[in-house]
Amino acid sequence: MINSISTRAIPSATEILQLDIIGEDHFRALHNLDNLAGVTFGGQALGQALAAANLTVPAWHCHSLSGFFIRGGIINESIEYKVERLSDSRRFATRQVRAEQRGRTIFEMLCSFHEGEEGARHEFTDMGNPPPPESLQNLQEFAQANRHRLPDIVADILAKPYLFELRLLEPELYFENPTEAKRDYWFRTPSAIDVQDPRSHHALLALMSDYWLPGTIAVPHGRQVGMRLLASLNHTLRIHAPAKVDEWLLYRTESHWANHGRGLAEGKIFTQAGQLVASVSQEAVLR
Repeated sequence: MINSISTRAIPSATEILQLDIIGEDHFRALHNLDNLAGVTFGGQALGQALAAANLTVPAWHCHSLSGFFIRGGIINESIEYKVERLSDSRRFATRQVRAEQRGRTIFEMLCSFHEGEEGARHEFTDMGNPPPPESLQNLQEFAQANRHRLPDIVADILAKPYLFELRLLEPELYFENPTEAKRDYWFRTPSAIDVQDPRSHHALLALMSDYWLPGTIAVPHGRQVGMRLLASLNHTLRIHAPAKVDEWLLYRTESHWANHGRGLAEGKIFTQAGQLVASVSQEAVLR
């Protein structure tokens, strides 16, 4: 049986994580998020899969997840998530999550949870001195101010409201072909102000961590005729600290390699206070 859902309105942070229980460790998402390219947003599977896994684990926090995007999600049909309990030890738990539509797997993820404990501590990274997000344009303002410089289809996509708010640190680089593949931005999910559970904020962080990341691979190739980013292949997120995603987070992204039709993007996510909360890597198709 195919379960249809409505995607006319942009779901809130609470809605995108809503899951119906339809069996033991078996859940159905109630909302989909359009990626504005004809399939569900890839980060949706990351966030919803983690939300499903959270329901099968004690009140521990996910510290690591790795997902594989197998095929695009159908926007107007619900996605089911099946969780397998691979291990439960004294301080760690491991889960495998499979996302399905029409009985076919579209996404798979392994994730690990940790009770948390005292241990050695260091943090050898620096967010730098970025301009505050309040001083920068959001994407809608950026699209409006630069509509004369953007292809109509791109301007229309950027101008649409979305679940996330994003502000580029160096918007002029959008129109250049730099020699390095780097792109930094502030982002947040404003509707997450209504989300109280810290583990749900981690699920939303997983969802957000896919947003604009693969595009970093294309930064030095943006003006090449016929060059376009097609799809994310896999995604790894390591969560280092609690994060409130309704507050501004700095995403510093870069790509050190692309070849053979693929590219690798990596990122670090910081709070406004400069704490590193997550490290990310993703491989994507670039043709």
